Parts: sequence; C-alpha cells; structure tokens
Amino acid sequence: MLPDVHQRKTHCRWRRLTGICRTTIAVPLLLLITVSLTAYALLDLSDPSASLDMVSQPILDIHTEPDTSTHGIQFQGQEKKNTTMATTKYLFRYKTLGGYFLQDDPGTSAKDFEFTKTNFGLISRAYDSDKTLPDGGKGMTDWQRFEHHLTKLNEEAAQKAKENNGSAAQVITQYKLLFLGRHGNGYHNIAERYYGSEAWDCHYSLLDGDPDGIIVWSDAHLSKEGLRQARDVNEFWKKQMAEEKMSLPQAYYVSPLDRALETHKVSYDGLVSPFEPIVMERLREGTGLHTCDRRSSLSYIRKHYPTYNTTRDRFLTEADELFEPKLREPDEKIEERLGKLLDQIMAEEKNERISLTSHSGAIGAMLHVLGHRQFSVATGAVIPVLVQVDKIAVPAAPAVPGETKRDPLSPRHGGKAEGGSHAAAANKADNDNVSATTTGDSDSDLSSFPLRPDVDEIDDKSTWNPAPPCPPGLDLANVGFERKGMSIKDFVAGVENGTIQLEEVAFRSNP
Repeated sequence: MLPDVHQRKTHCRWRRLTGICRTTIAVPLLLLITVSLTAYALLDLSDPSASLDMVSQPILDIHTEPDTSTHGIQFQGQEKKNTTMATTKYLFRYKTLGGYFLQDDPGTSAKDFEFTKTNFGLISRAYDSDKTLPDGGKGMTDWQRFEHHLTKLNEEAAQKAKENNGSAAQVITQYKLLFLGRHGNGYHNIAERYYGSEAWDCHYSLLDGDPDGIIVWSDAHLSKEGLRQARDVNEFWKKQMAEEKMSLPQAYYVSPLDRALETHKVSYDGLVSPFEPIVMERLREGTGLHTCDRRSSLSYIRKHYPTYNTTRDRFLTEADELFEPKLREPDEKIEERLGKLLDQIMAEEKNERISLTSHSGAIGAMLHVLGHRQFSVATGAVIPVLVQVDKIAVPAAPAVPGETKRDPLSPRHGGKAEGGSHAAAANKADNDNVSATTTGDSDSDLSSFPLRPDVDEIDDKSTWNPAPPCPPGLDLANVGFERKGMSIKDFVAGVENGTIQLEEVAFRSNP
C-alpha cells in the first residue's frame, strides 16, 4: 500500500533535514575531534613520565597470565613508578647471629653434621624473651621458644624504628630465619663422581649426557636417590611439626633449575596449601659451560610445576638468557649475583621465616654475603641461618626517559659443577658488626654498609673463565671405568639402589 501524500511530504522534509545535519554538524565535529587528538598527543609526548621504553615493562606471551596476587610481597622495582621523581633505593647490610645453631659454631664439622639428627642444629639455650612467656616458657619446646625469641627481636626493632622515625638516615632492622636447602642428588652429581673432576670440567660437563645414552644431565633432574632425600626432608618436617611444634616457613623461593624445583615440591608436599613458591632466576646455580646448569624454558617450568609463581621475578624470562656455552662465572661473580638476589628479596619481604631451595655454589655464596662461616651443605640437606638485615634508604637519581637498567642477568656461575671456592667468612661478622638500634648518623650509617652492585645493574662477563684444557694423557673414553671399575650404567644402578655411596664434593676452586 502506497503512503499518502502527507506521509511522502514528511519523509522528504526529514531527508532534506538529515542531509543538512550531516553537512553542518558532522564536518565541524570531525574537525574538533582531530584537533583534540593532536593536542593530546603533543601533551603526551611532552610528559617526561610517559616512557617509551618497553624493555622495562612486563613481558607478556601466550604462557603469561595476569598475576593478581601479591603473596604479601612486592619486590623493589615492581611498584608503579613515576619517572619524574626519584625512586627509593636501599643499601643492605647482613650479619649472621651466632650462638643459635651448631652450624654457626666453628667447632662443628660440616662433614659430620646431620640436620635431621640435631633438631636442625638448634642449640638448646635460654633467651631473654623467655620471661615474656607463660611460666617462663617451661613445658615449651626449644623451637617454640626460639620462634618466640625471633618474633620479639622483630617487635623490638620495629619499636625502635618507630621511635626514631624521621631521623636523617634511618636504619631499618629486621631479623630473618633463612632455611637454605640444597637440591637432592641429581644425575650430574653421579656423572661427575664417575668421570672425576678433571674429565668432568674439561669435557663431560659440556655434553648433554653420557656417550652411551644411559643418563642425561642437561638441566639435571633428580636421581632416585635425590627423590629419596627430598622425601626424607618432607618426613623430617612432619616430625618437627609434631614433636617440636615447629612452624613452617612463611615465604618460599626456589631456583628455576629442575633439580631444585622438584626437590622443593617433594620436600613440602602436603605441608603447604596453597603451595605457590616464587621462582627466582638469580637463585639458580651459576651458568656457563656445564649443561647441567642450563635451565629449561619458562614454558617447561609452567607446564611441570603449574602452581609455582613464575610472574613475580621480573628477571625470569622464557628463554635462558644466563647460559653461556663457552664461559663460566667465577666465584666473585656468583657472590655478586646472590648478593643482588638477597637485596631483591629483602627490599620488601616482611615474613620472618623464609625458605630458599637452591644449590651448593649458590648457598656458599649466600653464606659469604650473610657473614656466615664456610659450611658445605650436602645434597638434600637444609640448614637454618638467623640473620640480622639492616637496610637504609638512599635517594636514587630520577629516571631518564628512554633509558633502562633492566638486568638480563647475563650468564655466570661460581665454581665447578655444584661448588665454588668461597673464602671462609668467620671474621666477616666482626667486620660488619651492627646494632639492632636505628640511628640518625647518616655518614657512619652509609659508610658501614657494604657497596654492592645495584639490583638492576647489568652484569659484566669480562672476567668469566673458559673451560680448562684436559690434562695431557687423560683417556676420556675410559676414565670412568678406570676410576670405578665398572660401566656408568652399573655405577648409576649402584647409586640408585643405595649400594654405592657418593662422596660430597663442594666448594672446590675454579679451574
């Protein structure tokens, strides 16, 4: 049915009106939008806080999920930054407090020490804080009284910090109980003992596995013996919790190498829920030359350890950016790296009890940084260390737009295989003598803090070492059989079934 005349006239008038609107309104509106966008872009480019540097931004890929949890921790540098203002940086000073654990005592032999038979090495003693417990702590276990003492130390330090708030340079003191755990026995440990240190360092450590295809040691996995050691640690924790009323750690950090990841998982299996340890790139054993220290991809870690937190550490990348196939990190560099690791964690870590599962070389470096005496840690072993952590804020220079100090953690490692030569640090605590009190004397405070590279400082590889040459006359093809009188297959089987005991080789000098 055709519309009537009135409808047709109305329709025509509406079409003429909308045509006029499109002409008289749309063009000025488009012009206004164009001018506004241009002005906004010019203002944005003139804003020094609008950084164009993408390197410092979180790396997102198909395997990355938004990290909405904080786990009670925010690492230095992860907070939202305003580059027009100076950001806060910290200097750190560490001191191991003696008189609490057998492993602190120079009279304790690391070779004979067994943490599962000595209550983690805790010395049974009285504390001044016992008087604040009901009935003076009578009827309580040594660990209950010690944990109470640790809490009181932190409460007193916090009160002193509050009283000194506003001082020119305030030292913030905290006390931390670090559980330093070494991974269980790995296939690389077995291979090194079979071939010997010389053949291992100059040849076999550069391979992915033995020539006969019996074992693989690139990013070495735990052997059956290593799994047993981790299960023993798990049972020991259960025993300590039941008999000593001991508390578990409150924060968990782990190396990204598979042997440490698996040790950590088995050691705390069924004890912590939810179990979300933070994977830290700098907590790994050193890198370079030895394929056992070349980590797997981040995708691999996420697939095999799905509950692990792999988004907290800004230095943990998809590919292994540390490994260098032709150079090895010397001892002083691994100590420098582990010093950065401790600074990175302690910048914001509020918890008292902290677990770090790592490697012998890394643990040796941390002990040195912490002012602890040299103490070799066997595979699968755990030692607690009571540490006084002092930090002082120092103003950092304003960030320059376009510049970045993101540390890709260039490749390095300390010592051979699972060890490194770390000088005895028994006297370091005396040199770093500190007090739990805060002070306003900025000169004395800053001068007493050891200078370490900034957490974000790019590392120098110029002092790294190439692989040592094999000694003349070394029969690489038969060296293992000549040493052990059996094939590597039989040697591995003997270690796995417990008929062959491996001697510990730790903290050996670099080639």
